[in-house]
Order: sequence, then C-alpha cells, then structure tokens
Amino acid sequence: MRCMGAWGVKALESDEGLDVLALVEELAAGRDRVTADELVDAARAAGLLGDDPTVDEYLYDVTALALAEILTGDTEQLADPTFGGTAFVATPHGTAALIAWVTQLRGGDADREFCELRMHDQRQLGHVIAVFDALGRLRHAR
Repeated sequence: MRCMGAWGVKALESDEGLDVLALVEELAAGRDRVTADELVDAARAAGLLGDDPTVDEYLYDVTALALAEILTGDTEQLADPTFGGTAFVATPHGTAALIAWVTQLRGGDADREFCELRMHDQRQLGHVIAVFDALGRLRHAR
C-alpha cells in the first residue's frame, strides 16, 4: 500500500518532498555550499518545518526526512542529484534538528500520522533507519 502523493519510500519521492526540493534548489542556486542550519531555517521560514519534532505533523515529518536525504547525499534518483555541484554541509544545530525529527519517525509511534501511513512497509523502515544512521555519521564526522 502506498500513501497518496508518494511513489517511493524516500521523502523526495512524494508530493511534499517535491516542495522541499523546489525550496532547496532555490536556496542552492549558484552557491558552492549550503549548511544544515540554512536548510532547516529555510524550511521553517517557508512553513514546511516546525520547531518541535514531537508535534505530529505529516508535512513536517516528510520535510525533515527530505532535508536529511539531501544533507546525507541520498539523492541519486533526482534529475540533478548534485544540485549543480552545491555541497551540503553538516552543522551542529541543523544536523541535530534533523536527527531529532528522524528520531520521532525511527521510534515508530504507531499513532504518529507518518508512521501510521508509511512505516508498515519494511522498505520504509529500513530507509528511515539508514537516514538516521547517515545523519549520526555526519554528526560524528565534524
């Protein structure tokens, strides 16, 4: 079973993910690097991400996962997976914010809308765990 508006397990493979992609493409245009802080701040300013990861909001969950996919380089399915050569740089605050969101998904609270709709699929669960682990590696690599 697939969630309406989603055609794959990655957040960037959903309607909400395309909104995040458009935001990041605009932010990255003509730039050599974009920090995790800038990704998170831009998503919040656009209303795509909230401040509190414990709030059950499907859009925020997908946004956080999409930003994490971009930050960790999990973008091979995109038409321009390198965003024109822009490097996405992990920063303490921005990376921690994304880890906090993905932790909510990884925990799999059955009542959380994202988990209820998507985490029954083992591929989705594996993807969320892989993104969480990749974010952890970025945090420790600094």
